[in-house]
Amino acid sequence: MKIIIDAGHGGTETGAVAFGMKEKDLNLIFADLLAKKLQGLGIEVDRSLINDNQYDSTRLTDIIKKSGAALCISCHNNSFNGSARGFEVIHSIHSNGNLARYIADEVKKTGFPVRRTFSRRSTNPQTPDSDYYFIIRLTYPQVETIIVEFGFLDNSEDFKILTNPTWRDRLTNAVALGVKKYIPSDKKPKTPIMGNSILKPNQLKAALKDINPKANTSIVDLYYDIARDYGVKADIAFFQAMHETNWLKFTGVVKPEQNNFAGLGATGGTNSGESFPSVEVGVEAHIQHLYAYASTSPLPQGTVLYDTRFNLVQRGSARNWEDLNGKWAVPGVGYGESIVALQEMVSGKYPDTGEPPVHWAKACNDELLNSGFLNSDHTDTLDDYATEGMVICMINKLRKELMKDG
Repeated sequence: MKIIIDAGHGGTETGAVAFGMKEKDLNLIFADLLAKKLQGLGIEVDRSLINDNQYDSTRLTDIIKKSGAALCISCHNNSFNGSARGFEVIHSIHSNGNLARYIADEVKKTGFPVRRTFSRRSTNPQTPDSDYYFIIRLTYPQVETIIVEFGFLDNSEDFKILTNPTWRDRLTNAVALGVKKYIPSDKKPKTPIMGNSILKPNQLKAALKDINPKANTSIVDLYYDIARDYGVKADIAFFQAMHETNWLKFTGVVKPEQNNFAGLGATGGTNSGESFPSVEVGVEAHIQHLYAYASTSPLPQGTVLYDTRFNLVQRGSARNWEDLNGKWAVPGVGYGESIVALQEMVSGKYPDTGEPPVHWAKACNDELLNSGFLNSDHTDTLDDYATEGMVICMINKLRKELMKDG
């Protein structure tokens, strides 16, 4: 992975000025040090923006987007009438903020105060779903850009630290360690999309019920049944759905009635993506999209293509979950790794205790459901109390059936 470092400001654009120090000069020092720290960790760095040149917003962001880098770190120093101090990281509104938090956590270890990590939405009513800071806004989604404010130049306490070579070394080292923690290691083996599941359905159901008690756990069985036909790992496919839907809470732009469990076609803003007529079709469309990425074989015989974006995928271009970074999610740094991490979490927290015994009323539930006496499946709530309304409706259905025979 390549990272491009930007030394904020330059030329006649000096940035903040305090205690005889220009921000652009301090930024240049920090940018150079940070590049060395990252390179020392084996990370490829583009140093083309570590200079004293002045660029307009278009030229600067074009260089970043054309660099081939996945991440951009823009180095700055703050000012606020001398009354504020501390380290800050600004990330995109479209980011999960993990990179900013990893960096902030490492800086805290140095003893230097961390003021905050945050994102800021555009104040332009025409572009409410974009970032406020141009370097972040104009490089998204090709590059994940963050702004690192090492400290407040006009604060006397921060100024002493920011101009101290020992502290500069500590702070840039902390930033580099946070970045290293965020990016995937090239040495770690990748996880194939195709293959057998490691976890059992009861483990996934236990996790889902714990995290979202209102969820219908029967979707787990659908993933196992459908993924088996395609040779896709059902457990990790399910975890991708949980990642995309926030464990079926649907807190993003995609809504439950769309049955779009993988965010197919959803690009944020008002675009909620594809819709499918049933849960089963939605699950199969998800599996088919994974199959498109991971395999070059035709669809299994007898299957119906539900994934409307299947033919937009370059077949076989992502055979591992980690290969989906930048493909399924853009810029997608750590996307595949975060999904595999859910498998590791569930494996440790929800051990396999064997399939739960079949409930004594399950057969009755299934027979009544098939006969039409039940309007919905009550497998997950067989020990719950029935409401008076439910009992009345059941008796009324029974009365009608008896009258037919009468």
